[in-house]
Amino acid sequence: MIVSSKVTAVFHQKSLLDYLAGRFTYQTREIWRARIEAGEVTCNGRSAIPDQIVRQGDVIACDLPEPPLPDADLNYKVVYEDDWLLAVNKPGNLKVHGHGRFIQANLVYQLRHNHTPPYPEATLINRLDRDTSGVVLLARDADTLRAVQTQFAERTVEKTYLAVVQGIPNWESREVDLPIGRLPSAEGVYRFGVLEDGKSAQTVVELVRPFPPNHALVRLTPKTGRTHQLRVHLAALGHPIVGDRLYTMSDADYLAWCENKASDDAPLPRHALHCAQTTIWHPHEERPLTFTAPLAPDIHTFLQTLDPSFDPTAS
Repeated sequence: MIVSSKVTAVFHQKSLLDYLAGRFTYQTREIWRARIEAGEVTCNGRSAIPDQIVRQGDVIACDLPEPPLPDADLNYKVVYEDDWLLAVNKPGNLKVHGHGRFIQANLVYQLRHNHTPPYPEATLINRLDRDTSGVVLLARDADTLRAVQTQFAERTVEKTYLAVVQGIPNWESREVDLPIGRLPSAEGVYRFGVLEDGKSAQTVVELVRPFPPNHALVRLTPKTGRTHQLRVHLAALGHPIVGDRLYTMSDADYLAWCENKASDDAPLPRHALHCAQTTIWHPHEERPLTFTAPLAPDIHTFLQTLDPSFDPTAS
């Protein structure tokens, strides 16, 4: 498998080895040196040496063996398609796009190359975190991409999420208006929180159903689209999402968990957040269009362990 990339400004006038080891950290410096010396790496189509100086825009190519797919749930489902749009129900534990070890184990690659029939033109309109399930939208042409992304930027897209939270709220509905910003964290931890000088963020939270004694299903309607907004707002309310290690652990404990996820025997291995519905204005048919995704099976199963009579269609 030939993998190619262009040298970015950060690595201009650096050695080829520095570029590969610095940008593609999923292989060690020693392995990259060995690959270069074995003739597996080219620069602008020509053989190269480890100390060769590269410049911004140079094309570096490497003949790599097909990597084993990392753990990923590829059981996505196309729930809508027309000549301009795709809507996909993404499972948890699937990146929407990827690099390194996840160069194939992601939604876009699977749609473009492995789906039957393939959608080689599919381009993400919006994104969900790897562990968040539910509706993801993709465009099939550049005009549609621009038009729908503009709707997201102008906050005219309506989205509804479902989440299982810790504790039972003592209110039926409330609007959370708390600014969000990046928190200082240990290296390798990408965490946000409520900060006075953060960006404005609003979420409507509704209690759907309590699951006594310690859980509840809630419906979330974000009015803004800040990074980790729903997870941050629920944690700030004292009701973090079940399975959300990032917002329930210290930096040290979270990093330790990342190193040894296989030993985690929790009933839900990812955070219980699901995008259940998205409504846009169809830019070509000029009408509102709503995409829905039923509650993810793993969240459904978890709720049934709390109450075997739970029926997700009633939520």
